[in-house]
Amino acid sequence: MNDILKNAIPALIALVGTVLAILIGYRQWKRQQDTTREGEFRTQKQQTYKELWEKLEDVHVRLRTEVVTSDEFRSVVRDVNSYILKRGLYLEKDDQALANRYLSRVREFTSLVASCDSADAKEAVHDTEEIPAGVIQYVRELDKIQCKVTRL
Repeated sequence: MNDILKNAIPALIALVGTVLAILIGYRQWKRQQDTTREGEFRTQKQQTYKELWEKLEDVHVRLRTEVVTSDEFRSVVRDVNSYILKRGLYLEKDDQALANRYLSRVREFTSLVASCDSADAKEAVHDTEEIPAGVIQYVRELDKIQCKVTRL
């Protein structure tokens, strides 16, 4: 019995040591795999946001430099929304709505400038420059006057 214990105890200790080494190794491997997956996800998310921003800015420039009909605008919005649906895993829900609001506001902005009487404003929008400060001030004053008239 003593001989069995002399051989069994070291073998048991070796077995426990081996199992512990395997568990520690597996745990480190698993952590490394998780870190790699997280890094890949983060990279894809950043790429998706970059591509979405580029799509939005392409639409913005197009709206400023070309005459875009309502049907063409809806088609462009549909393309952006299709991209958002396909890459939705990497986009926050609020950012999807924000992208659509951005497109709507750009459309409103370019339509408003197109309907105004200022050649300087139209030229600035078409050349993708800022609207001249004088035009913006004029519109603000019109808005103030409109509010005063509405209150009467």
